Amino acid sequence: MSNQIERLRYYDGEYLRSFDFTDEQSYHVEMRRRLNHRLHLHGIVYGLHLVQDQDSPPPPQIPFFSIAPGMAIDREGREIFLPAPYSLSAQNVLMRPGLSAGDYELWLCYQETQTSLPAAGYRDCNSKNQYTRWLESFQAVLKPLKPKPGDYVPPDCGGVRLGIVTLGGSNQITQVNDGLLNGHPLRTYVGIRAQRIIAPDDSPDTFDITALPTAAKVPDKLLPGYLDIEPGVFNRGNVIVKKNVVIGDDFSLDASAPSGKNLPNPIPTTGNLKVTSDLFLNGDFYAQISGIWFLLKDYIQTLTPAVVTDVATIDFSNPVAAEVDAAGNITRTTGVSLDSKLPKVTKMQKISVALNEALWLAPKDLTTYWPAGPPNNDKALTISVSGPSVPPAPAPAINFQISATVGPALTIAGKLTLPIASLSVSYFGVFIP
Repeated sequence: MSNQIERLRYYDGEYLRSFDFTDEQSYHVEMRRRLNHRLHLHGIVYGLHLVQDQDSPPPPQIPFFSIAPGMAIDREGREIFLPAPYSLSAQNVLMRPGLSAGDYELWLCYQETQTSLPAAGYRDCNSKNQYTRWLESFQAVLKPLKPKPGDYVPPDCGGVRLGIVTLGGSNQITQVNDGLLNGHPLRTYVGIRAQRIIAPDDSPDTFDITALPTAAKVPDKLLPGYLDIEPGVFNRGNVIVKKNVVIGDDFSLDASAPSGKNLPNPIPTTGNLKVTSDLFLNGDFYAQISGIWFLLKDYIQTLTPAVVTDVATIDFSNPVAAEVDAAGNITRTTGVSLDSKLPKVTKMQKISVALNEALWLAPKDLTTYWPAGPPNNDKALTISVSGPSVPPAPAPAINFQISATVGPALTIAGKLTLPIASLSVSYFGVFIP
């Protein structure tokens, strides 16, 4: 392409020669290719699939293949157009030098050829290159997928890759692939370079996320002012939605209906996300409640009571006379704690304690405490445990006291004795978020 842009200017009586008309053609061709190259991203416009040829032999014989009609724009902005199926035959592709069995990328390359000689009587016998037309055509080129030393590799034509073909021992195509290779697409489609896209429709946007009927379907007809993008969108940058997002068929949001009693009223008209089916997350989910952000697990905990349990051991070894009450029993206490892990607690529903296990004295010591025969073997034994009579003030983590009583304590051989060395006490609390 020329770096200097000049357009022909005509005037009456101007003497024109062939190069003037060539410049006229070059201007329009180059400007169009600049537009294709800079505005569009190169690739396939439509069609150009690798398909079974209509002249293929019946099974089980290996079919013939061809390129379906279509159009592409190559990396130089040149249009490549196939008006009819192009057979991948020996005459067209498979008899070129350097081909052997293996996998090849199939590329479509732009070609232009001078054609059409002047009519009889209008040709200058002393001049060359008197062709009257440029034939814009194409060439199908095979490049080894994994070249081996000595393989012929065609030069880069700046074209468009259509897929991969596999050649058998007789240089016949045995298999084609115009889909994926190792999870990556083999075909590239045209794109567009743009900072903004505005639908050419000045009709007002009639979409109202708060006023749609129940089970409203996403319309097949384009809504006023909207873009229709098929079959899908792959976005490499950020997506910022100023209004609403609806995924799947729409559904109503009616705060005044019996089923909508927990919906905000009024429902915000922007910033809503409606998902008809399941929502899958590969990361954390956050929600804000009363100005505090919660992870999904923490958010669920704010809705579910937490039951927390633990075990404490109260030691009754080495009793002393000062601990003995009027009934001859000894009471000891220990401080314990429970941590709900909840971010916020509004109420302590319950605190309970229960005897879990008792560690008795050795059998010989118990025989001393309860000697055989009356009247000493019927001594009554007292064991009891208790927690706070009133639940502590609500908090995510609480501290309280547990008491345990054992008795009676007896003086045996001059030593104050209890039949139990320690008690294991279970305790639990119910935290209401």
